[in-house]
Amino acid sequence: MPDDPRFPDDLPPDNPQAEPEIPASVAFMELMRQQAAKANPTQTTASTHPQVAHEAASVPATNEGQLTEAQRAQALEEQRILRVKRRRARRRRQTVGVLGGILRSLIVVTIAAGLTATIFTWWTPSRFIAEDVQVGLSVALATSQVATVVPTGLPTPNWLRKVGIVSGHRGPEGDPGAVCPDGLTEAEINFAVAQLVVRNLRGRGYSVDLLDEFDPRLDNYQAAALVSIHANTCQEWPGGEIVSGFLISAAAARVTARGNDEILVNCIAQHYGQATGLQRRDGVTVDMTDYHTFREIHAVTPAVIIELGFMLADRPILTGRQDVMAQAITDGVLCFLEPGAAVTPPAG
Repeated sequence: MPDDPRFPDDLPPDNPQAEPEIPASVAFMELMRQQAAKANPTQTTASTHPQVAHEAASVPATNEGQLTEAQRAQALEEQRILRVKRRRARRRRQTVGVLGGILRSLIVVTIAAGLTATIFTWWTPSRFIAEDVQVGLSVALATSQVATVVPTGLPTPNWLRKVGIVSGHRGPEGDPGAVCPDGLTEAEINFAVAQLVVRNLRGRGYSVDLLDEFDPRLDNYQAAALVSIHANTCQEWPGGEIVSGFLISAAAARVTARGNDEILVNCIAQHYGQATGLQRRDGVTVDMTDYHTFREIHAVTPAVIIELGFMLADRPILTGRQDVMAQAITDGVLCFLEPGAAVTPPAG
């Protein structure tokens, strides 16, 4: 409708009612401010108000350059603030992402461990560990909870709790030793007493070997002590002399265990004499000091040989008080192995 006077094609430049032309730079800055206002709607400045924008647009041309620079600086400042906010937001998102990744890794590892343990349990046979091993482990666990172990500096050798008792003349050779006219033999007396000594020492917790006269085990035999038990002759002495008493001796030629040999001899002699009432005789023979067993056993094994009594004059005690003789020998060995230990008092 070009002919309609309400819509003129243009207005003369000097028409005071005409709108002044808005510079492109100002329009651009206004758009920038509007975008900033949309990003932060809580912030309302005079530059985003329509009236202020209209007033800015109607500023005379003489002040255009000055206002444009101020507005541009404000727009740049707002853009800088927006960039700082975006960088902070990115850092927060990155931090949350790293923590989330760590949490996810922990969850994955936990689930994988649980699945592995479950699968291992499913596929492990119930008898994977042998039954005897299971019992042993159970006993060990139970013992460790209630037992108190006292450590020792060095392990105790087994031979320090072992004693050897030789039954004189006993063995496959069939040697009876001394024989009385009525058939009483030395071998049977020796064996009866030796058995009782073995019983007594075992009752005190020792490991005791009952040995024959020529026992193969005597070769390099090592023990805490060794006693060879014998009885003396059953012969009659000229002039009707009555010979009584016991004899005891260690090896004359031994050097290594000589001191211990003498201690063992004195211990047994003291207890045997007190218990039996027999006197210790001095007539030790070469057969005793050079007794073959002394040469066979280990050099550090203390050893003695004892003649219990004479089978003629001391027959009553040799046949009727064998338990007394055995206990006396036992107490003598304990006197050597356990100095100060209680012993059995003499009978009668």
